[in-house]
Amino acid sequence: MKKIISHFLSLFVAVSLLAGCKEDEPDFNVTPKSSIVFDDNIDKATADFKLADNVAIRVGIIGSATSVRVTSNYSVGTTAKTKDLGTVAVSNGVAVFSVPSNSLRNSADGAIVGASDVAPTSSRPANTYNLAVDAFNPDGSSERRFFSAVIVR
Repeated sequence: MKKIISHFLSLFVAVSLLAGCKEDEPDFNVTPKSSIVFDDNIDKATADFKLADNVAIRVGIIGSATSVRVTSNYSVGTTAKTKDLGTVAVSNGVAVFSVPSNSLRNSADGAIVGASDVAPTSSRPANTYNLAVDAFNPDGSSERRFFSAVIVR
């Protein structure tokens, strides 16, 4: 009888100890190595720029990125087009990107006209350039955020 009680007691202790162990759950949270913020405003994703001025954007980098590349995406008719606008180095967490407004598209695609700054929204899309902003980290990875630049007269 003592042996049976001893076995049940040992089994009870073993089950209790195993039940107290918690299995670690895998961490599926993926946080970027760098975050991109435009003009010190996390919510900013678009702005109007005068045709005769520069498209100037202060790109704040939270993280380890060392350079920022900007690519312009636009349409000519139904054809999608792109233009590499260049790469800017990150210094103290900031990259200042500035190019003339009329350089957002390839010269072979015609001149930028610029929308009226009081134009109805239906006439603005042809003057909107979606800028893909890529922040490159030292390990070769990158983060991407988009910015819409609307060119007005």
